[in-house]
Amino acid sequence: MTDEQLKSVFEQIPAPATDSVFKTEKVVKVSLPHPYCITPKHVAVAADDFGGMLGESAIEAAERMGVRCGMNGCNLPYRKHESQVTLVIVVPVGSRDLNAVPGLHKYLLSIKDKATELGVRGFAFPSRSGQM
Repeated sequence: MTDEQLKSVFEQIPAPATDSVFKTEKVVKVSLPHPYCITPKHVAVAADDFGGMLGESAIEAAERMGVRCGMNGCNLPYRKHESQVTLVIVVPVGSRDLNAVPGLHKYLLSIKDKATELGVRGFAFPSRSGQM
């Protein structure tokens, strides 16, 4: 999903009430468990067999040759590294119990269907001080 598509998704999510103690900030792609890390071996396979194009086909071909994600200790194949569209909702500092954030539960229930329709699969709740 491009940055423009993410922005479009965010614009379609209903905003919380103006007097809420939380606010929606943006929609981002989050890589789980982490971004897939390309190694020099991936690049070599792409250069040798794929005309220098390092795409999914080259990555998967490299994996068939035993090459893995370059993240230390990671043995997951490329297809197990996922990205999910995530709505970022900023909550007040000290909001360790999200159930205690006034109106948050009700808001999340109210946007559930729309968020699902738009492809939002996750939520992030960073905390910040100051005006919401």
